[in-house]
Amino acid sequence: MDAVEKDVRLLVKKELRAANQNFPMFHSAHEGWAVIREEMSEAEVERYLLDRWIEERLWNEVKGDLQIPKEDLKEMQYRAVHMAVEAIQLAAMICKLERSQRRWPKKMEQLF
Repeated sequence: MDAVEKDVRLLVKKELRAANQNFPMFHSAHEGWAVIREEMSEAEVERYLLDRWIEERLWNEVKGDLQIPKEDLKEMQYRAVHMAVEAIQLAAMICKLERSQRRWPKKMEQLF
C-alpha cells in the first residue's frame, strides 16, 4: 500500500463532509454526473498545466544542462499539489453520488 493512501482516504472523507455541509445530496444521477465531470475537468486542467511545465520548461533546462531554478520547482510542486486536491475532490464527489443514490427510490428491475 502506498505510504500516503490512508491519509488520502481520510482527506477524501474530510472533503466529503465539507461538501455535504455546504451542498445537499445529489437529486439525480444526472446531477451527480455533472458535478463529477466538472471535478474531472478541473483535475485534467491541473494535470495539463503540470505537464506543460515538465515537458517544456523542465525539459529545456535538463537538456540544456542548466540548473533548474528553485521558482520552477516550486511552481511544479504547486501544480502537483493542486492536481492532488482536484483528485481528492473528484473522489469525494464519486462517494457523494454513491451515498446520494442510496436515498433515491428503488427502480423496478426489468423482468426478463
